[in-house]
This record gives sequence, structure tokens and C-alpha cells, in this order.
Amino acid sequence: MSSSFSTWLLKGINTGTVITLNQPFFSKWRILKKLNEYEFQVNQEENNDYGSRSFASAKFECSDPKRSSKKAFMRMYIQLPHRKTEMDDADTRGRQAVAFTPPELNAYQDLTQNHSSNTPKLIGYKTGTQDRSGLVPGGFIIWLVWEIVPGLRLGDDDGAGPFWALESEEREQVRTAFVNALPYFVGRLSKTSKRRRPLEFAE
Repeated sequence: MSSSFSTWLLKGINTGTVITLNQPFFSKWRILKKLNEYEFQVNQEENNDYGSRSFASAKFECSDPKRSSKKAFMRMYIQLPHRKTEMDDADTRGRQAVAFTPPELNAYQDLTQNHSSNTPKLIGYKTGTQDRSGLVPGGFIIWLVWEIVPGLRLGDDDGAGPFWALESEEREQVRTAFVNALPYFVGRLSKTSKRRRPLEFAE
């Protein structure tokens, strides 16, 4: 969905913009096009009660400036002011500034460090803070880049339509591959939980 902060969020971020990452090593990536953009805003009470963050994110397709054939996905996370505080002065908005690590970044780091062969590899990332002109001075701004992997995305938050469109034999192959990869993830949870019943799959 298009964000009401689109003009500010993408200020200076156009096709051809080169973003420099510094973790785990320096790398540069040229933005080719924006794929989507989302925002998640909470009010001050929700932040106080639940620790919820207000932020926007944008996903891009990008490439290595020195090797245009090497493409990847990039996402930017940036802190937003809480609802109804957008017009407050910079000092007031700056008091909302917090540190934040997106769960997506944690997941890619963990999977990449453990050499997962079933998920995209994290290529690089950068964490920083907004300057005085930002919507939340001192608030977080984070970039991460991960590899594009071949294949069909079988589902998302809206459902698993592509999976159910496969032939029965193909669905069974997907299930088998999932079960083969599952021990890696179950193993990480085994110390805190036990599987209570065998895995079952819908036909």
C-alpha cells in the first residue's frame, strides 16, 4: 500500500541511487526500482503499553554497480513519529527515537550464519539514525540486502494460492522438502518445547 509518508520516505532515493552497506563488510548496491512500501503507525499509548514501534518500510530491486547482472532485494526500515505527533517540533519527535532491529534482519542473520540451504542469504546491512531533518531525529534507519533465489513463492500473509494451484504430486514434493528442512528449525526450539503430536498435512 502507498504510504502517506511516501514523498519524505523516498526523498533522495530514486532509481540509480547507490546505497553503501557496512556490515558484515562494505558493499554498494544500486536501486533499480521500488517494489512496495508499507507503514505501521501506533499511538503513544500503544507504544507505552506494548512497546510497539512506528515505522515504514520499502522494498527495492537492486544490483551491484560493478556487476549489473548480480541482482538482489533491498529493504529499508525507518522510524516514523507516532500517530497525532507528526506536527510536533523536532525536539518532541526526537524523544521518540529508539533502537530497533527488525525481526527480518535477525532471521536472515541467523539462517545465513547457520548455513541454511533453504532460505535466501543475507548479503549485507547497515544501521543508522535520522538526522535533525528526519521525521524522528535520532530515530532508526536500517538497510538490508539479501539474495534473490529462484523458484515460485508459494504463499504469503494473504494465503497460499500458488501452493494449492500445484498438482498433487508437486504439493507432495514441497511437503517432503519442508519436512526434510524442518529439523533445523525444530532443533532450535527443542529446549523450550516438545512436539505433542505427529506432523499432519492437509491434502
